[in-house]
Amino acid sequence: MYKMNHNKEKGITTMKKKNLIMIATSAVFLFSTLFGKEIYGTHSQHVARVAGGLENQSPAISVMNINNIAQWIMKDGAYTTAGSHNGQQGDYPIFTGGLIYADGMLWGAKVTDHQGTGEVRVGGSTYYHGLKAGRVIYKDGAVAGSDDPVNNHVWRVRKDWSSGDLTTDAANYYGYTAASDVSAEQIATVKGQYEYDWMNWPAAWGAPYDDVDGNGSYDPATDIPGYPGADQTLWTIANDVPTIVSAAGDSIGYQSTAPNLYGADAIGIELQITMWGYAFGAGDPLGNMIFKKATMKYTGLPDSPADSRMDSLYFTQWSDPDLGTYTDDYVGCDVALSFGYVYNGNRLDGVFNGIHNLPVPAGGYDFLQGPPDTDDIDGDGDSTEYLGMTSFTYFGAGSSISDPSLASYAGSLQFYNLMEGYLPRPEYPVQIPWVDLSTGLETKFALSGDPVTGSGWIDGVQLPPGDRRLVMASGPFTMKLGESADVVIGLLGGMGLDNVSSVSVAKFHDLYAQYAYDQNFSLPSAPSSPSLSGIEMDGMIGIDWGSSASAVSSTEEAVSAGFEFEGYVVYQLPTASSPLSEGVKVATYDKVNLILNILDPTVDPITGLVVDAAKQTGTDGGVQRWFETDYDEIRGRPMSNGIAYHYAVTAYSFLPDNAGSPFKTLESGESRISVTPHSANPGVTVGQEMGSDIDVTHNGTANASVSVDVVNPSQLTGDSYRVDFTEVAYYVGADGNWTTTNPAAGRVGDVSPSSITGVYLTNPDPTTIDVVLNVSVVSPDYNYADGVRLKFPEGTVINSADGGGAVTMVVGTEIMFGDSSLSTGGFFSGGQVLTVNIDKPAGFPTDLAIDYTIYDDGWAQAWCNPDLGGSTDCATCDYYGIGYGCDGTYNTVVTNATGTATISDLTYFVQVEKFWNLHNTTTNTTLLEKQTFVGGSDVMGGISVENKSKLHYNTAAAVTTEGFQVNVEGGYAAPDDALARTVTPDEENAALYGESIFDIDSYMANGWALTAKATDAAGVNGVTSVDTLQRDVEVRFTGEWGEESIEFLDGDGNPAQYMLCEGYPDCVGGSYAWISGARGYDIAIHPDPGNVDKDGAPFRIWVPYEVWDMEHPDGPQQIDIDIYDRIQDADGSGVNGDDPGFMYSHNPYNRMYTHFIHTAYQLDGQYESSRTGDPTGYWTWNVVWWDTQFNQGDVVLFQYANPIQIGQDNFTFSSTATVTASSNDVSEVSVYPNPYYGTHEIESSRADKYVSFNHLPVEATIDIYSLGGVFVRSIDKNDATQFAQWDLKNQYGYPVASGMYVARVTSGGEEKILKIALVQETQVLKYY
Repeated sequence: MYKMNHNKEKGITTMKKKNLIMIATSAVFLFSTLFGKEIYGTHSQHVARVAGGLENQSPAISVMNINNIAQWIMKDGAYTTAGSHNGQQGDYPIFTGGLIYADGMLWGAKVTDHQGTGEVRVGGSTYYHGLKAGRVIYKDGAVAGSDDPVNNHVWRVRKDWSSGDLTTDAANYYGYTAASDVSAEQIATVKGQYEYDWMNWPAAWGAPYDDVDGNGSYDPATDIPGYPGADQTLWTIANDVPTIVSAAGDSIGYQSTAPNLYGADAIGIELQITMWGYAFGAGDPLGNMIFKKATMKYTGLPDSPADSRMDSLYFTQWSDPDLGTYTDDYVGCDVALSFGYVYNGNRLDGVFNGIHNLPVPAGGYDFLQGPPDTDDIDGDGDSTEYLGMTSFTYFGAGSSISDPSLASYAGSLQFYNLMEGYLPRPEYPVQIPWVDLSTGLETKFALSGDPVTGSGWIDGVQLPPGDRRLVMASGPFTMKLGESADVVIGLLGGMGLDNVSSVSVAKFHDLYAQYAYDQNFSLPSAPSSPSLSGIEMDGMIGIDWGSSASAVSSTEEAVSAGFEFEGYVVYQLPTASSPLSEGVKVATYDKVNLILNILDPTVDPITGLVVDAAKQTGTDGGVQRWFETDYDEIRGRPMSNGIAYHYAVTAYSFLPDNAGSPFKTLESGESRISVTPHSANPGVTVGQEMGSDIDVTHNGTANASVSVDVVNPSQLTGDSYRVDFTEVAYYVGADGNWTTTNPAAGRVGDVSPSSITGVYLTNPDPTTIDVVLNVSVVSPDYNYADGVRLKFPEGTVINSADGGGAVTMVVGTEIMFGDSSLSTGGFFSGGQVLTVNIDKPAGFPTDLAIDYTIYDDGWAQAWCNPDLGGSTDCATCDYYGIGYGCDGTYNTVVTNATGTATISDLTYFVQVEKFWNLHNTTTNTTLLEKQTFVGGSDVMGGISVENKSKLHYNTAAAVTTEGFQVNVEGGYAAPDDALARTVTPDEENAALYGESIFDIDSYMANGWALTAKATDAAGVNGVTSVDTLQRDVEVRFTGEWGEESIEFLDGDGNPAQYMLCEGYPDCVGGSYAWISGARGYDIAIHPDPGNVDKDGAPFRIWVPYEVWDMEHPDGPQQIDIDIYDRIQDADGSGVNGDDPGFMYSHNPYNRMYTHFIHTAYQLDGQYESSRTGDPTGYWTWNVVWWDTQFNQGDVVLFQYANPIQIGQDNFTFSSTATVTASSNDVSEVSVYPNPYYGTHEIESSRADKYVSFNHLPVEATIDIYSLGGVFVRSIDKNDATQFAQWDLKNQYGYPVASGMYVARVTSGGEEKILKIALVQETQVLKYY
């Protein structure tokens, strides 16, 4: 009975077997048997539509057909074959073969209600319909019954229904296979149905809509019917409640549908099905899929008690797929994708390959969102996440694994087994598992192998190709009375080159479907296309797409669903109309970020498989918005004047965080341009060529430069320009907003030296505040600190912590910067700044007490203890009062500092930014302002408040304005140390005494200070003026030690010699310096004769050199120097380990520390700085002299970078505009090609024949005559180009004969005569 009635009118099993051995006597019968389960002609389809209500505004069936897939549905949510020309439910591709014969949604659960406890019931629709159309109606808060099915239909809307072309839609709706077959009347009927549903959209019943006004309720005047953003939406509502009631809830009838399906009683389910799609072509994955959302509401029946529930509930997608010829199908699943699919068992298919001349596709279903994991079946503690496909089973018609029994309760038990991932028979509760035939293991996922690679369990092993069913289930989950659950399924197809490669394409489309759904269909868009302008030059061309600031901003600043602009691609095309695929990629200009080859899935044209291929091949060479070349990449030779060359430019983006995305890059549509190289037009004088430099004048002292490069000569103005520099301070107020006005702070933060002090500092995030702490390490034994531990009050939320380079660990309300390891080389030497970002405390601003511990690094204790590998010189340790003394006791011990820092003062974060600006001084306009790109990078690192240079990624990406680009080289910061130290030796003395030896650096170079400035190196209140610090200094070795010396006794009582200057006491050369100290002795015992007071105070001492400021505003000026003796020991054994028994004012053999005293030299050195009252106020740079074995006459130049100074430095330049003057010069006019021999390569076709006149003035007339003087043709030119074409036709439009012709070119009284030789193509062919 089942086979005759329910196997799609194709006959019972025995009849099918007979048909296979019968000799076919009817071509129609043969076609029906092989290619379709029921065949409809156009007339029968039309009759079915009239009977089903398709000709009015309440269709009982309708179709999703907005793109390349068509799927029909009945108003009760079940399948129908009455619509498709194939006699199937779904067609793919549209207008070709069938994909799905029938599908349906089911559920199976153990139901507890008034009818039983834990009873297995299965409902929904397969071949039989277990639901009827209509909503569930309530009365007095309880279920009364269901709506009359006659009040319902399939609602369908399309957002362009009133203005769009509905021809294809109507043709598919009426079952035609070509759009040309549909009538205007039928199109109008379809439009009328759309209009009716648009105006009567059942939003009140649950139909989806785009809530445009955001008020949470449907307003027909404002809101848009249909799934938000979709191009087409179809909606049905159905239920299994038998009692039919009026809108008031009064009983008017009874229709029990649930038992019709698999014999189970009704549960009380309302099922709303929303199908939607997008109007994309077949080339876009979205054009090959539709989406289906099932909202299942557990309403219960009128008698259902309040504690009714469905346990062990499964939601199921069932399908009888018939792919073309239905007798040769396979099915399978991809567990990772939650994808169940059908594909052809044979490489070719009788319908697709045989009738439609197409490769056979593949297609199937994906659980894009399964039901909620209410039972936490994965055990992760999250019951709000969604399940995927939890089982996949299949069966074949007429096989040992066949359809569950319809209209019988046994069918419910059989289907419940399938939902739980078991064989259908024997029926539940007996359960026999599926066995993976590739592994021999039990599985709930049949046929989960990969037919593309042939791996795993794939169809064809257990059963031969045939008529398949597939069952995809998701569960178990639980629903209580009154609850609802949403399940979203994608129906999609893919077409490769054959049956297997189509599976690969379908899976790729499935990845895209999941991505699109996860993105809520807010899909990324490619960057906008660039705006092009051409530059035509002599023998070369250029393209500019950077001159339009708005176009550049539109292309590069937009971020679409995480996709960020990455670069540009330039293509050369064979012709102006050639597709991009025929072009040659001639350049890629992309960001410097190590993103090179970007691989994305693509269909391999050879195998048809989806493979990863390079979609973009970056160079990391930097963004550039112009292109120039003199080479023809298409023909492989230099460019020729007068020939048009065709180009396209695209922009592409990249998705940095691309996990789960089916693609990583998007390329814009191309912008095209044709450019023709040529010499300058008559009367045109080109000011400056593309790629040339404009001369720039620098006013100021900075070691800086400005380069100006011409990009688009046609836009040069001839105006004058200035680049200057400004500075702006931005403040963050307590509200987190930036302002250029300094907020009035109630208190000023105090960070005076102590163990730890700190202040609050505003943060751009108004919900947080920064705590800025200053670590001051005060240690009598010269120890540093290994670490700092902070404990904030309980309840403090710590967001981040920055230890300025120290290893940082945050645990709850405690932070450890560094460690407590007694490393003897601690990170914290004092002055380090710690920044902790916290949520604003309650009642802010309020005091914040932070407990701290500063951990001693134990350096002195280890250095002065031989047992720990330290020094044995206990006398030195006693001298400095550190570590382990000579008497066996510790002078100092390891001591950690503890205390509490109270934060109460509020300060305001300030960001001072320096900019350069470009002004047109001719028009008194500012072209560019607040630019931060200097020296090849953004000096603000992308955090500039206004970020005006955000698109200036690299030098070549400079903004193009008025035809040129500007780049600034240099820097704003005062130098940290000497840029270079250059020794100019005295060649004569070097020849006599040997090469001098210099080894010079600074405290900074050795890591002893943050910079070489005296303020850091010596900790004095020295010079901070950039104007002074940037000056170069020379040390000139003009003196020498002589023969005389002063004898003194060293620490061992042995005589030692202190060397005096040459010519003492009237020293020859050199100068006097201050000596302020020594490491190994007290300078009170220094033997120099200048040490008169011998009190240990600084004194003047002769040194063999002079120090000069080489960039003083008044010219080179001698300055002074302070020295510190690091190695020599006037009271030590031998005095000088490098030259025992000898001591020098400046030790030439080992370390001396010096600081320049930057003021005009005085012999007595009595300098009183207004800041310090002593020479230290003039100290600038620290120098460490490791080796100073000089020759008299040597000069050491210390070069210090001159930063850009605001108000002092600026740059000026002028451009040269192209000048066009009136001209009638025809002396350079020529013809190409000449002779013309049948054809030439730049003609686009055999019908496009011409020769081209070049170098014509704006206005010209060309009169053409035969050699015998017969007039042939006259051509008038009046345009800005220098070209005109003759199409080789006479004045009557007929082709001229081969031969010699004379062209007379005239313009404003000027004349030139040319001879043209023509050989027409037909005569060439005849000749050969």
